[in-house]
Amino acid sequence: MCRNDYNNQLERLSLISTGEGKIASARVNPPTHSVMQPPAIAKMDQPPSPHEKPRLENHLKASTFSDPILPVDLLSQPVQDYIKTVAMSYGCHNDYVVTTCLITAGIAAGKRVQLLTNPYTNYSCDFICLVGRPGTNKTGLIKEITKPLHDYDKDNYAKYYKAKVAYGQSKERCGNFSEKQTLFHQLVVGDSSPEARNELLAQGDMIVIIADEMRAFIDSFGRYTKGGNGSAVEISQLLSIWSNDSFSINRKSEDTKFIETAAMSIIGGMQPELIAETFGIKSLMFSGFTQRFLFVYPDKVKFIKRQHRERMTQEKRECWRFVIGRLFNIDPLTLQLSKEAERLYTDYADSNDMRADAEADVYVAGMKQKMNIHVLRLAIMAHLLSDHWNEPVITGEGMEYAIRIANYFSRVHVERIYPLLTGNGKQVPKKLTKELVIAEIGQTFDIQNKSALADALGYDRAKLTNILNGKLRK
Repeated sequence: MCRNDYNNQLERLSLISTGEGKIASARVNPPTHSVMQPPAIAKMDQPPSPHEKPRLENHLKASTFSDPILPVDLLSQPVQDYIKTVAMSYGCHNDYVVTTCLITAGIAAGKRVQLLTNPYTNYSCDFICLVGRPGTNKTGLIKEITKPLHDYDKDNYAKYYKAKVAYGQSKERCGNFSEKQTLFHQLVVGDSSPEARNELLAQGDMIVIIADEMRAFIDSFGRYTKGGNGSAVEISQLLSIWSNDSFSINRKSEDTKFIETAAMSIIGGMQPELIAETFGIKSLMFSGFTQRFLFVYPDKVKFIKRQHRERMTQEKRECWRFVIGRLFNIDPLTLQLSKEAERLYTDYADSNDMRADAEADVYVAGMKQKMNIHVLRLAIMAHLLSDHWNEPVITGEGMEYAIRIANYFSRVHVERIYPLLTGNGKQVPKKLTKELVIAEIGQTFDIQNKSALADALGYDRAKLTNILNGKLRK
């Protein structure tokens, strides 16, 4: 936890009452960010109903001071094994691997899989940025995990080229040849112009932009457009694409293209030092572009010596290829939420909306409300990687898992990305130790019931008393 975030949390703490021994919030407004749930599936606290005020929360929980981690427990065992192997082989953080696997599964299934919720249709696509210092192997693991998508494009291009040659020969032999030429259905897009991407989207396909360097991708906005507003036009199109909107492209030299329910993912990496000067510029922050991204930013990436890394075997790769291959061939599937999943989602979305309304910061409020869409997309992707991948119902267990993932992204965005966006690119300060946290509490509040505080923090009572009495060792 950084010191600024911790100071914000202190404002919500009240004195510990001698009689009750409870810690109550000093404000009626709910917390700015969600608390990450532990990986194991557990009974969730009930969010407030839309007709009730958000109930007061106990902020002094051990989980408040722990690192957010993406859970994997809903995913099938072969997928979990693959995630572990990739992380150990590349010496990278699990969170990078989990997120890239979710995006890859969503693209493989494409628009053949959709989730109907009143009144929207949702697809398994999203915008993702993996944040980390150089050497965290973000690029390598993306190539590893998305290789089945590249191979699919390679096979498709061979078929397309063969059909194109045959089409040309037939047209040459027959002057009034009227058949339409075969289209190349491409999934993975790298460095490309907006026109090229829109051409693929107009075919009705879902695509993914893999940006090895997210900074370079964003800096290219407007590069292919003549005139002074090219960047604004491209940003506007990307906002519509994320929202799965329909829109038309009109060019004097080309036929009008109509893109119906555009669906596209973006995934790439970036160094934390570049966040402010890239995602933090006004045209992206206040247009809603930055808020549409899910950021993966592990606090620490444990270094694994190469001699201790697990070997990436062909068997593991074939297992992953099988998981993704069956999604390429999945029959059209219209997903619906079970009654329990619907209840969990409704409570989650209503709680998010109420907290966004109570949030003083407009940017954070907008980000929280967009989580209502993110969580549905995450639910589809997770469903595709579960043992129930071809079943038409997302269960309560599936939605509960998606909410835990959404809580991870909310917390990372608020605690780690937003300070970078507003702090001139400075790194988030290192997390305070629990001892320093207790010392700060003691300096800020008159703690009357030290035992209750120790219980709330899960800390030894005698040690806590010594710290509050000024006996903290520097």
